[in-house]
Amino acid sequence: MLLVCCLMLLALSFVLGRPSPLWASTYAVYIPLDDPIYNELDTLNGLGYLDTYLSEIKPISRIEAARLTLEAQREVDDKPNAVASSMVSALRAELSVEVGWLENHQADDLPTMVRPMQRLELQYVYSQGPRRTWQASPPNSPSSSTMLNAEEGTPLLPNNDGLSTSQGSNEIARWQGWGGIGSFLTLYAEGAAAGPMTHPPYGPPDGPSRFNLLGGESVVSLGNFALSFGQEEMWWGTGHFGALNFSNNAPPFPALRIQLLHPVVLPGFLRYLGQFRFQGFFGQLDSYRYYSHPWIDGEIFAFKPLPNFEFGLTHEILFGGLHNDQYTTAGFLGRATGFATGSPSSGNTHQQGGIYLRFYFPRFRNAQLYQEMVGDDNLNYEIPGIGRFLPFLSVSYQGGLYLPRLTSDGKTDLRFEYTITEPNYSTHGSDTLYFNYRNMVMGDAIGPNATEVDIQVGRWLNLRRKLSADIFYTEEAPNYSTNIYYPYQYYPYPLTKEHSGGLAIDLLELPAAINGFHQILAGWHLQAAIEGAQALNYQQGAVSVRALVSLSGNFQPAANYLAWTW
Repeated sequence: MLLVCCLMLLALSFVLGRPSPLWASTYAVYIPLDDPIYNELDTLNGLGYLDTYLSEIKPISRIEAARLTLEAQREVDDKPNAVASSMVSALRAELSVEVGWLENHQADDLPTMVRPMQRLELQYVYSQGPRRTWQASPPNSPSSSTMLNAEEGTPLLPNNDGLSTSQGSNEIARWQGWGGIGSFLTLYAEGAAAGPMTHPPYGPPDGPSRFNLLGGESVVSLGNFALSFGQEEMWWGTGHFGALNFSNNAPPFPALRIQLLHPVVLPGFLRYLGQFRFQGFFGQLDSYRYYSHPWIDGEIFAFKPLPNFEFGLTHEILFGGLHNDQYTTAGFLGRATGFATGSPSSGNTHQQGGIYLRFYFPRFRNAQLYQEMVGDDNLNYEIPGIGRFLPFLSVSYQGGLYLPRLTSDGKTDLRFEYTITEPNYSTHGSDTLYFNYRNMVMGDAIGPNATEVDIQVGRWLNLRRKLSADIFYTEEAPNYSTNIYYPYQYYPYPLTKEHSGGLAIDLLELPAAINGFHQILAGWHLQAAIEGAQALNYQQGAVSVRALVSLSGNFQPAANYLAWTW
């Protein structure tokens, strides 16, 4: 397809162009998506202290976050601000090792080292209320009435790496550590134990799993390129409360991934595209579908051609799997690249393509306006002959307004965001090439044929503690007819649109040294939410109340404490 052709040419142009300033290899440890480092970087970016942060591609590496910290510090020295100074101070403490490498010009000549504990997080979750589900016919059936088999992990707690909890009290522990060899090979992992102590946790169709590998990768850095293999988590796009392409709502999946550690300027006339980053991957999904273990690959390209304008392009394709792989090696390559997607008789494909735009308005208190569109090709709506070249047949939208300086000092911010997903969002006709993993939606947690609106106000209370309040409203409509076959039962009554609304409170304390024990940084995060819903899961007349309380504490060693080097 044309989009893929253009993007591959851009990537090739970069490979043949001049290297980045940080061309020598270094250790690449990716920061988990729930880490407060992203809150700090987003705050600095919103206040106008970062010029080269392309936040639409996550995760980023710790060495890239350290580079951004030093960039922000230079800006803060020129334009002092209390909130920005506090963010830089917190980042320097959390990334003290990597900041030291850069300041001492050692990032490209590092010894072998092991950090058995980079981060420890302990979390308590109390959850009450039914889950949202999108259930089709049984996974071993070749067709599906609703085109999606998925459900929530924890009500009111999306984007939690697919950790599924049970009703009532749950305990979660996460541990991340890493090691580096020869200044170019990095091995890191993050594991989690989740669920109630008294009984097995709720889980996917093959049974509950108390222990989960959230990230386990080997990363080879080749100059500014990082090639990794393992359990990959990703966040693509502009959304704050959800992401249309990929989020950490579902668990990480096994994949091979390549990306730029740091943004660069492309060579020749392409330099007018400004700061540039990309990420691409090739992986495989689960067996919870008739086309079990399908292949998936994708790429995202982010550009900042002007100081106050960013844009990006995304593309992903799902293909193959059991019962859907009657193609040759050439057919496999054609599907993987998107150049020749074949025909349904030899093996169907499901593509998504999108574009996003982000505008900055420094004169209006650093306001940001962003908009994203993602289209699905869909068997029900493909145009004969040319439909497979048109991924924008079923378009979903996400956009919003972010005002980082609701008050001029930058301590109070305001965010408005909306999401409208098309009835065929992430689905593909009546086959099982839907974008989910381990029974959870890989993109926005609201699923297909839904609308969500969020209005959030946040306030930094003491420069290290932020309180945010979010009012949200959602609608979800059934995407199938009445009297359908639901797993093992019929629904004789008419299904109806679901309406829900609620309030969420978020209180974040940034990591800081513990009094009396300065070798350990500690922070905490409190989340609470309540929601009332009518016709949850499209059941006419049903009224539900859902509630959540989550309290987590995170700990990490400062500097070289609990680390070995040789």
